[in-house]
Amino acid sequence: MQDKFSEKTIGPPPFWLSIIPILVMIVSLALSVFIYDAQPHISLLLGSTAAGLVAVIHGQKWKNIEKGFVNSIKRAIPSLIILLIIGMIISVWIASGIVPALMYFGFNIFLPYWFLPVILIFCSFMSVITGSSWTTAGTIGVAAIGIGQGLGIPAPAIAGAVVSGSFFGDKLSPMSDSTNLTPSVLGVDLYEHIKHMLYTTIPSLIISLIAYTVLGYFLVDGNTDASLVSKYQDMLINNFTFSPLLIIPPVIVVTMVLFKLPAIPSLIAGVISGGIMQVFVQGQSLQEVFNILYEGFSISTGWDEMDDLLSRGGMTSMYSVVSLAIMALSFGGIMNRCGMLDSLVLKMTKLVKNSGNLILTTLLTSISINIFAANQYLAVIIPGQMYEDSYKRLGLSNKNLTRTLEGGGTLTAPLIPWNSSGVFMYSVLAVNPLAYAPYAFVCWLTSIVIAFFGYRNITMDKIDK
Repeated sequence: MQDKFSEKTIGPPPFWLSIIPILVMIVSLALSVFIYDAQPHISLLLGSTAAGLVAVIHGQKWKNIEKGFVNSIKRAIPSLIILLIIGMIISVWIASGIVPALMYFGFNIFLPYWFLPVILIFCSFMSVITGSSWTTAGTIGVAAIGIGQGLGIPAPAIAGAVVSGSFFGDKLSPMSDSTNLTPSVLGVDLYEHIKHMLYTTIPSLIISLIAYTVLGYFLVDGNTDASLVSKYQDMLINNFTFSPLLIIPPVIVVTMVLFKLPAIPSLIAGVISGGIMQVFVQGQSLQEVFNILYEGFSISTGWDEMDDLLSRGGMTSMYSVVSLAIMALSFGGIMNRCGMLDSLVLKMTKLVKNSGNLILTTLLTSISINIFAANQYLAVIIPGQMYEDSYKRLGLSNKNLTRTLEGGGTLTAPLIPWNSSGVFMYSVLAVNPLAYAPYAFVCWLTSIVIAFFGYRNITMDKIDK
């Protein structure tokens, strides 16, 4: 006789039942995030609980529900480890003087009016090289926030430019995990996928560069206060020792990535080399290195603004991000394993009667899964599997589908506060995704360009007969 807790795989539940966990999470998130200004962790836990109850009502057994969230979390373990390592990199690169040096010399190089477009280009370049939006934001982005605020630019605008550049470069890098994942799911050549994305991402980048240039003239009121910039630089040079040796850790990380070494050992090399700089350049003890790696870097200069900019990082700073990611993965895993996401997505296939509607439906589906399942990988994989046949019926190449999945699934992820990408950006840049989202032009403009191209039949490649 079958045990009542054993696995039982059955068909997807009806739409009205599948929507219940989504509604529970929406109401809970609205209360916790927008009304009570609380963290979204409990809302995602309630959503997962509701998804589990719906699965039980539909006839699923606990073993299958458990497999849903366990497998979802298991697939994300390397990413969760990377989160903890990046927390350590942020703290040790500040403590060793790497980030402060970038800030100090950045004040001499960057002009306030041109800061936003230059940061967009710089982050795009670094992200293409490293293949990681998270690494770019966690290192270059942290320094950019400090420099930009010293130049009098609001933090949300700086964060928007950093996020736009980081994710733009990530999408065009052959070393990016998500850029490799998306075409592999649908049998598209990696470089054909990247080439096809250029048709929509380049217009988004050009429009964003123009927007950031115009925005710079509105956000910077007159000339930068030279005394304020001088105060920043004095604080930095009085609290840190600058040396040409500080360039070694970033060079090591970039070189390892260029040689296509895995992300985790490359980042660990950045942590170790940063710790060496902290000992031999800043003259701190090994005990201080260990404490900073775990607890984060903290400084007291007597100037609160400078202290807030530099006091961050450490493994503990990522605990909230990791726990939120686990909650989000649990919710998405149960919804996916028990067929609720399939039920919701199938409801949307009624809209796919022409190429424009098909592209728009794919975008909306990816964005919806990003919001409600809080996982950018699910936002690529599920719609890709659901709509592949629809693209074939309309004679469209899968390159159009993979491009659309990247625009709707990957690029919108950092705009959602409870999505793992959004939470990570919040933790390293100290700016809420809801605050920087209007300024992250590339992330939402790309979806608009993709939809426009779909309706106007621009670069919509057909299946090769």
